[in-house]
Amino acid sequence: MSCVVGIICEYNPFHKGHKYQIEQIKFNFPDSIIVSIMSGNIVQRGEFAMLDKYDRARIAIECGVNAVFEIPFPYCGSTAEIFANAGVEIAEKLGCNYLCFGVEDFDAIDVEKVADTIDSDAFEKEIKNFLEDKRNSYIVSKQKALKKLNCKPPISANDILAVEYARAIKLKGYGLKLFPIKRIGAGYNDRHKCEIMSATAIRESFYDKGFFESVPESANEIYDDILAREKYLSLETSERVLHSFAILNGEDISLAFDSNEEIASLIVKEAKNYDSELFLDALRTKNYTKARLKRALLYALFNIENVDFSPKFTILLGTDSVGRTIAKKTVLGFTIITKHSDASKMSEKEKSILETVYSVDQIHGLMLKKASVPSDAYKRRPIIKKDSTD
Repeated sequence: MSCVVGIICEYNPFHKGHKYQIEQIKFNFPDSIIVSIMSGNIVQRGEFAMLDKYDRARIAIECGVNAVFEIPFPYCGSTAEIFANAGVEIAEKLGCNYLCFGVEDFDAIDVEKVADTIDSDAFEKEIKNFLEDKRNSYIVSKQKALKKLNCKPPISANDILAVEYARAIKLKGYGLKLFPIKRIGAGYNDRHKCEIMSATAIRESFYDKGFFESVPESANEIYDDILAREKYLSLETSERVLHSFAILNGEDISLAFDSNEEIASLIVKEAKNYDSELFLDALRTKNYTKARLKRALLYALFNIENVDFSPKFTILLGTDSVGRTIAKKTVLGFTIITKHSDASKMSEKEKSILETVYSVDQIHGLMLKKASVPSDAYKRRPIIKKDSTD
């Protein structure tokens, strides 16, 4: 029987590094079904995705993934811990045997060691000691505590997420096996142009087609179509929407999940001191990361006051003939949504979360260079790739 390999990802946007990861999975697991568990229209760093989630799924399917499922908002736009827990939960419910992810400086042994250490009594004691020094932020205290316990602290976003995947699997008692793959090409935030550019560099060169050398040839036609339809994020529009919200709804920000009055005050202050183009980039302080401040703004925009660790549904975004077997799974207490009416199976709480997902999709659609009609968010159906025998 084929094993199922899950990839927790964002594809913001899909590039040759992602294609390499898929090729490595096929080399190591020739008969596997590859399932990508992907952020929706908001990504983990606290931003709207460059491309619509269905277009990103279409590219992934064309490049070798068998099925793409969504990590819904707010999980996909949350901390590494919440994002990882949600991805692991969905992977388990979809029947994945392995969890594949990219790493920078870590290997499987590093990941397991740091995960075990963070959940130990010794780590809890050490981090408390470092936090007593007010000059240490939480992140600095965490790094110092790990070093004192003879662990290499994860620095890159990929390694941090890798550790959280391992922690989530152990916390939930799941049998998922880790399958890390060393990232190739430019570094996570590297902005220089090369054959395998970082997602950051690709986003920055997207508008002048300067990214094409870094995406698989099999995706070129789809990227051309996206550019022709102007279905990519208008940065100017998205910046102005968030800027305007920060000025008009400053007090609401303090009520949002993982926020407080100090964070709200910082965001409003920067909103009043900078124009829209510079506002989001100005969101950084010694005590709060840029990502946390941006997430607080997004949580407030969509009225998110609490986020748990276990989504009870996912949305099928795309599949081929092989991936349909996963899409048709029936899991007690978990819903795979292929159309809006599937929500009738869910609790009122989950229906409310799904409505927030549709709100995100509507706002994201309005931010595209060529805006979508908001009501279309309820009508979307999975991308289906048919093979020659269909």
